[in-house]
Amino acid sequence: MAKHSDAQPDDATLAEELGEAIQERRLRLYYQPVVSLIDRVAKEVEALPRWPRNGDGEILAPPDFIGVADRFDLLDDLERWAIETAFEQLSRWHLTDLRVALNFSEDHLYSTLAEEIRAAAQRHGIEPRRLTLEVSETVLLELPGGRLQRLRQLAEIGVGLTVDDYSGTLPAEALGRLPTTALKISRRVVAGIPDASRPTEVAAAAIRLAADLDLTVIANGIESPGQLAALRDMGCQYGQGFLFSIPMPAEVLAERAARR
Repeated sequence: MAKHSDAQPDDATLAEELGEAIQERRLRLYYQPVVSLIDRVAKEVEALPRWPRNGDGEILAPPDFIGVADRFDLLDDLERWAIETAFEQLSRWHLTDLRVALNFSEDHLYSTLAEEIRAAAQRHGIEPRRLTLEVSETVLLELPGGRLQRLRQLAEIGVGLTVDDYSGTLPAEALGRLPTTALKISRRVVAGIPDASRPTEVAAAAIRLAADLDLTVIANGIESPGQLAALRDMGCQYGQGFLFSIPMPAEVLAERAARR
């Protein structure tokens, strides 16, 4: 495990514990539904890692450990674990056509990613198309040609690509060159709807652009009925946020789906 001289001792301890937790598969994925804004039926779930760090009920969310994982070269291991766990969970759910979305860093868009995803899907009897990768708009702004080709390889095996944290910075022509399947409007934009004019304009423009490019559009961070109503009136198709559901363990999500 790589150690960095500028890291704090507490970070080094946390990194060592995190590496062991990943190796021993002691992390969990929690799932937050992405639902239709018309009938609130889920078409996808975003998988978010959680780390039950010790036996006293402490559960760490990504902001508590992703920075350490990055500095200590653990992101690849973490994201490989997430891929394997997502396909394993899909094989247990038996929920037809539900997709799982995973957030990916730029550094993980390496040359063997498509092969690794295909192999993990085969191990669990799941089609690769059930996986969506979420890559932030800022990463896609300056994506090297080699990594763009890797995204296209992923598209060839059916893996979806969502432009995450979209706020209108990525030019339409650049977006059109990507093998994109969805735009996810940033929660910072959604937070200003419907009261602030600029966020509302950005969201409306994103929804029009998605329609022009035949992309699914998702609004992230919906927390109020007013936001829901405004986005639905603008033609937004799908949403995600605390208004609908908090991230939840797989077994809780399965129970809720069974009750529908």
